[in-house]
Amino acid sequence: MLAAAMTLTASAQNLSKKANDLLKYATKLENSLQNPKKAGTAEPWYKLASTYYDIYDLPNADVYPNAQQFEVRMLTKGKTFATEERKVGDQTFTVDCYEDKDVYYDANGVLQFWIVKQPVMEDALAKCTESLLKAYKLDEYSTGKNRKRYLELSEKVHTAYHNTGLYYYMAGDKVKAEEYFEKAYNSTENEILNRVDTIAVYYAGLMARDNGNTDKAISLFQKDLDAGYFAKGEVYAAIADLYRAKGDMEKYKDYLEKGFAAFPENQQILVGLINYNLDTGGDSGRLFELIHQAQANEPGNASLYYVEGDINKKLGNKEAALELFQKSYDIDNSYIFGIVNKGIMFYEEALEYQDKANAEMDDAKYNALLEEVNNSLKKAIDPFEKSYELAKNDPELQVAIAEYLKNIYFRFRTQSDEYMAQYEKYNEIYHSATQQQ
Repeated sequence: MLAAAMTLTASAQNLSKKANDLLKYATKLENSLQNPKKAGTAEPWYKLASTYYDIYDLPNADVYPNAQQFEVRMLTKGKTFATEERKVGDQTFTVDCYEDKDVYYDANGVLQFWIVKQPVMEDALAKCTESLLKAYKLDEYSTGKNRKRYLELSEKVHTAYHNTGLYYYMAGDKVKAEEYFEKAYNSTENEILNRVDTIAVYYAGLMARDNGNTDKAISLFQKDLDAGYFAKGEVYAAIADLYRAKGDMEKYKDYLEKGFAAFPENQQILVGLINYNLDTGGDSGRLFELIHQAQANEPGNASLYYVEGDINKKLGNKEAALELFQKSYDIDNSYIFGIVNKGIMFYEEALEYQDKANAEMDDAKYNALLEEVNNSLKKAIDPFEKSYELAKNDPELQVAIAEYLKNIYFRFRTQSDEYMAQYEKYNEIYHSATQQQ
């Protein structure tokens, strides 16, 4: 212990006074715990845990999320730094590189995250948790009047691990991100917090997958399923994809079917099942069996008929898709997805006829195809008009529908005053919205 204290003191010579003071205080507490009488009581262990956390947190004192660059530079005045540009994925950051950390800003000079390069003490959070658990076990009031302080400090440690994982991910270091998300979920699985952090498990699973740790990723995603975390079916889809990568097509299908039974609207699962049937030469019978079973359980669930319509659309069964999209709307007139997709299908049909007409050299056939274009566009009007009203709480979707209607009414604007009025209406709506953007 004395050797460790001497090492700490030597390494702390170039640190700030506050850092040196914290390190000295930690050493003093560590030395005091060599006394068996002291080591058998909770309070010195709790004080040591709090000190370790303060040591960990010291490099974060002059930075905070969403701060402006000039604000941070004021807080870090006197500290030397170099500035450089770093590209992570599609985003370019301006990075102020201090001795102890790199601070990342977006194009507007707003702080997005930071990475601590030189902590005041290695593994301070792990030491904090170790000391806190010792205090918790020794404290006769740890489950009573003192419980709050143990919960608060444990949550701070957990948040620190989680945020560090997130920051490493944002910096493009998925290996470090995996490490810290794993530390985040481990930090809650103890006597104090006693819970599964399903979000951290999920993120650790994603990082493990991206880092090529397939079996570990499967184990983590399964841990989430066992804890009742599904992410709207994304966990099932993730495990299925990993089994597909391993060449285990039976488990791939099994997890897709389990996910589809619970989350029939999940597009990744839906597309996976369709592709599985196509790849294996299936007739999609099992897929429709599953969706019909879900419909039998919830006959008033409009989304299930929309999903069946979407399956038929992907398989090229246009008439069945149109009927099912309409049925989803008939079941629930507030459900937009079926009726808007009905309009889109007629619009896309018109474009197909237009392409054929453009390639046709025979005048009679050309005119016949133009008539089909017009018929399909007119069929799209009613579902798009209904969709526009339903989308009143979704301005972005409403503008997209307005663009469809503007284009349709433009084609027919010379046929009647009503068509002209509708064209002018949606043209104004579309241009007003897009000019504001």
